[in-house]
Amino acid sequence: MRIAGATTSLRNELNRLIRDDPTFAVRTHVPRGGAAYNSGDHDLRMYLVEVGQFKTIASSADGKQCLLSIHTRGDMFGELGLLGGPRHDTARAMRDSVIRRVNSAKLFDVLSSDEQLNWHFTRFLMAKLLDQQQAITQLVTMDSEHRLAATLLRLARKVGRRLNLGMQIDAKITQEELASMVGTTRSRVGLFLKHFRAAKLVDQLPGGYLLINEPALTRYVECGQYEPARWGADPIRPVNGARLLRGERELSA
Repeated sequence: MRIAGATTSLRNELNRLIRDDPTFAVRTHVPRGGAAYNSGDHDLRMYLVEVGQFKTIASSADGKQCLLSIHTRGDMFGELGLLGGPRHDTARAMRDSVIRRVNSAKLFDVLSSDEQLNWHFTRFLMAKLLDQQQAITQLVTMDSEHRLAATLLRLARKVGRRLNLGMQIDAKITQEELASMVGTTRSRVGLFLKHFRAAKLVDQLPGGYLLINEPALTRYVECGQYEPARWGADPIRPVNGARLLRGERELSA
């Protein structure tokens, strides 16, 4: 994935600068539930996750929340704070975490003179922009069941851990949070997950984690078809243009 490669390249450059000058990015511990920053903060910093996991959340005026993204070890987030002005999201630790707070003044100073860092930073921003563009395209062009499948794939590839039977999403995400990412209701997310489990596209693991059948779920997102899962169920394929699951016609978005 482009974003993964761009993140790795920039992280390596930042670690080089930190080794030369530890004050370039100060290490900070954030307990589970604590915030790296809150919506409304004037925070001119970018963050690098050394240990743990963060989620970024945006809230509407009436209090509705949207889970924007999840960041794990090696990821960077909060770069929009470098623009100045108040934050429009909150970054909250999902478990005890350690982050590096990148000093914006020192970052801008190095960017003005270090062409290699400038290139890696620009590439990182372009990759994140492309990732967001793809997410917006899916939101507009896919029905809600396909959007959920695409979201699960994106999460598995970003924060997943490969097991013998598939990819475990190594983060506890509620159905409410999935609904906010997909743009649907919690009840419909529950229904779609039931469909996916019946078709062996996903499975529920102890502790509430989801196991993703990446090849089959990818085929479903790209072609609208199910294929046999690695853990052994027959596929459920489109019938006369409509996807049928256990005799039920798929609900439209």
